[in-house]
Amino acid sequence: PNPHESALQACSELKSWQIHLLSIPANSSFDRRACSNANSAWGALCMEVLARLGLETVVLSPGSRSTPLALAAVRNSKLEAISVLDERSAAFFALGIAKRTHKPVALVCTSGSAVANYLPAVVEASLSGTPLLLLTADRPPELRNCSSGQTIDQLKIFGDFVREFTEVALPGTSPRLLGYLRQTLVHAVERCLLGDKGPVHLNFPFRDPLHPEPVDTPVVEVELLEASSTVIRRPCESVVAPSYFDAVAIERLSSHHHGLIVVGDVNPADGDESFADAVAMLSEKLGWPVLADVLNLLRGHAGELRALVGHYDAILRDPNTASSLQPTAVLQIGPLPTSKVLRKWLSDSDAVAFLLTERPTNTDPLHRVATPLLGSAHILAEQLGHLRVDADWVARWVTEERSISEALDGYFEPLSTLFEGKIARLLSHHLPVGSSVYFASSMSVRYAEFFWSPGSRACSVFANRGANGIDGTLGTAMGIAHGGEPAFLLTGDLAFLHDSNALLIHSEMKGSLTVILVNNQGGGIFEHLPVAQNNPDFESTFATPQSVDFAQLCAAHGISHYCIRDWTTLTELIEQPQGRGVRVIEVRTNRKADVTMLRELLSKHVNN
Repeated sequence: PNPHESALQACSELKSWQIHLLSIPANSSFDRRACSNANSAWGALCMEVLARLGLETVVLSPGSRSTPLALAAVRNSKLEAISVLDERSAAFFALGIAKRTHKPVALVCTSGSAVANYLPAVVEASLSGTPLLLLTADRPPELRNCSSGQTIDQLKIFGDFVREFTEVALPGTSPRLLGYLRQTLVHAVERCLLGDKGPVHLNFPFRDPLHPEPVDTPVVEVELLEASSTVIRRPCESVVAPSYFDAVAIERLSSHHHGLIVVGDVNPADGDESFADAVAMLSEKLGWPVLADVLNLLRGHAGELRALVGHYDAILRDPNTASSLQPTAVLQIGPLPTSKVLRKWLSDSDAVAFLLTERPTNTDPLHRVATPLLGSAHILAEQLGHLRVDADWVARWVTEERSISEALDGYFEPLSTLFEGKIARLLSHHLPVGSSVYFASSMSVRYAEFFWSPGSRACSVFANRGANGIDGTLGTAMGIAHGGEPAFLLTGDLAFLHDSNALLIHSEMKGSLTVILVNNQGGGIFEHLPVAQNNPDFESTFATPQSVDFAQLCAAHGISHYCIRDWTTLTELIEQPQGRGVRVIEVRTNRKADVTMLRELLSKHVNN
């Protein structure tokens, strides 16, 4: 019989139910406090089941209505419970952890506008396929729509940005209700991870009393909670069966000798090394160069990828070169890279397109006639045979890549001016091997795409490019650093200030984060727009200049701050990440001079 049903039907024999018969050990965190009332039992069962399903971290924000869930998370020894004051920062911090670990992170908040503050991170999680489990507390039905305090309509508040929404039943202690809660959580975690990964929202209504009360007679026995928390497998550690591709599509892909592999923002769940090896195998078998966006790990694996091209934006700015390198086929892995030059070139091309993705989403904003391939790069590489290749085709791309790279090194090496573009170049050469780097949206990610040099530093790369916003820049980077390798954040001043509340997390963060803060007193990306030309309202309306003293801001939070005035000092600090904590390295540049220098560099030093 189904062990879940057996647990419900054998309530009279619960003490003899042996958890060790299953694959999950029974070292639960239940005690008499969990048995004092229905709310406490509900919260304790919720957290125990999530722990047994493989969740490791719960990020919660203080509030009254969420007391049953919050206390249960803190009291469960198998879970790491982190309290973050600002729900918006909490959500992005959880997002960063989930991006790095590929496991769902649970978020717990109270009712009302607290829930609404999760929305920006939920949007990013949805678009980037990042698993989050949103556990929001709510008023019971009788206190809704009657001007009760701290009450809003939370039902389906995140719309289609969550993979699934469930209004959880009011707490109860019958075996059937406890089994219902368990299975609701099992299904929610599965939905976070399988198929189209992403956020799932569970809304928990609670009646008073919200806190555990001392009672002589428990409302539920520990043995019942034990049995009701029984799960068979841990979906957070499950392996999805491999997929196989249509033989006709494989044959069409294999028929082209002048093709390209274009890799965008990809965060592979099967590990950096495995993904790099798979793409290298595809490149070798097909005889195609790999054009790798900076928003994936491939630029850090140049040793495995002999046909790696990182400076495609510069290469394709020369019309003659761009015309001579036209492919007949393009295998796109993940979303398209950031480069507008590359996108325009691909849009004007007659090349046959193949779109490889592990999520069932449309990754082609160019709307080409394309063949979707749903599955992993590793499986595709294994299905391909060894083909006859045109060695000259790869050599032409590699020659162009080498020429551009040498031209950029020749320009940057003697440059003493503090230019934002050189920061990205230095990071690519001096980051500690195996560290993580996060790029803020706006100019940080664009300078990195232009100038990040391919190498063999094997760094993990992250960004919030699902929605491409500057929301949660600092909080996400801190989540990536939490429990991981030393991490680096490259950000502008406005993106940093937009999320400065995340500095409150620094005492809870277990890891090392170095923030490279480019302070050009405003929004540098807007300087590249037509509205910046001869417009008297540009500065106040778009550039939004700021005059924050970042040294004082960091001091207020007890965070180390350095103001850099030369490249040597910056290089030394990059090569020596600190231990646990956050440090901010401020590099002051001239916003308008940066724009002029970038234009001159791309038009003169690169194209010549």
